[in-house]
Amino acid sequence: MSVDYNKLPSRKNTNSIKWDALPSIFNVDPQADVTPFWVADMDFECPRPIIDALNKRVDHGIFGYTMVSDRFRQSVSSWMLNRHQSQVDMSWVEFSPGVLKGITNAILALSEVQDQVIIQTPVYYPFRTIVENVTRVIVENPLIEKDGAYMIDFNDLERKASDPKTKLMILCHPHNPLARVFTQEELIQISEICLRHDVVILSDEIHQDIVYPPYKHISVMHLEDRFTNNALCFISPSKTFNLAGLQTSAVIIKDPLKHEAYNLAAQKTHTNMINVFGETALCAAYDHCGKDVDELIVYLQSNIDYVRHQLQTRFPQLQLFEPQGTYLLWIDFRQSGVLAKDLPDFMSHKVKIAVDDGSWFGKSGEGFIRLNIACPQSMLKEAFDRLENAFKSLK
Repeated sequence: MSVDYNKLPSRKNTNSIKWDALPSIFNVDPQADVTPFWVADMDFECPRPIIDALNKRVDHGIFGYTMVSDRFRQSVSSWMLNRHQSQVDMSWVEFSPGVLKGITNAILALSEVQDQVIIQTPVYYPFRTIVENVTRVIVENPLIEKDGAYMIDFNDLERKASDPKTKLMILCHPHNPLARVFTQEELIQISEICLRHDVVILSDEIHQDIVYPPYKHISVMHLEDRFTNNALCFISPSKTFNLAGLQTSAVIIKDPLKHEAYNLAAQKTHTNMINVFGETALCAAYDHCGKDVDELIVYLQSNIDYVRHQLQTRFPQLQLFEPQGTYLLWIDFRQSGVLAKDLPDFMSHKVKIAVDDGSWFGKSGEGFIRLNIACPQSMLKEAFDRLENAFKSLK
């Protein structure tokens, strides 16, 4: 095991958004003992092969302009095949400095001003921002909460997709914050609807590697040709290997016309130049760290088991939506006695932990929190002790 998951590295005063931006984001005193469980990066060190590869690249001593290499494309292709059983030709792969930048380029390439883009709420809130920033219009296909799980409203999706103004759908798969891993049958039904109405799928699969048995991630690139030609797939090692600061991701585009349009948009936005350290880290991760992912998933499962046990034994008023993937837990506080409007202040000032409030993900997220469990279990134990004390203070 190249990572000690019980070790808590010190991240304060490293310009970490997760740790050092707490005062500005959560309006807490800089000296307050508030522990972060919000931003979706991990409080674990990178696997050793990645660190060794970066050190070797640093030792070279020259860090000039760098082109996207065949090795970058081959590493992505091999990872998709070996890890996700998806045949991805090297020629389909492009670099992007982050998934959101890639999706933005795709929106610019494949739609016009005032065209509509479908998102499935409650969902990762930057989707709304990037769509509106390029003067497109958000159309929501709300996921339906039923019996402790979220399901797709396919009738509503059909209606929204059939509008001639709707050109794109951003699919969050696995879903953030709901931790849903869509089944092959669901993906086919989504793809059928979108293809029928000429709506292109932009599939954000950044969390694809973190999936818990018996669930299995099926990439849109794993579907039949008529569907893969109508989709762009966005992946990155950033969530899996804690590399978000290196701003490196890959875009997979099978259809030649869509590929050409995407590349033109990336040239216009000057987002087609690769980060030398990002490429080094991606190749090391995808070429040498599969075993580390297996070990990470085992540890994350133990953290999920811990949280589930705490809710069942100490906080029966809270409901965990059973995670199928990601290291982000969606927890229902609506029966907690804390009003949804007061929940952010309760968590950051009374409990003294920083979490993503559910309202950030859309109105249907009000009364929920998203909890990042990619941390040493000791942090979670302290968090739930704080939560118990905070609830006692309400009585």
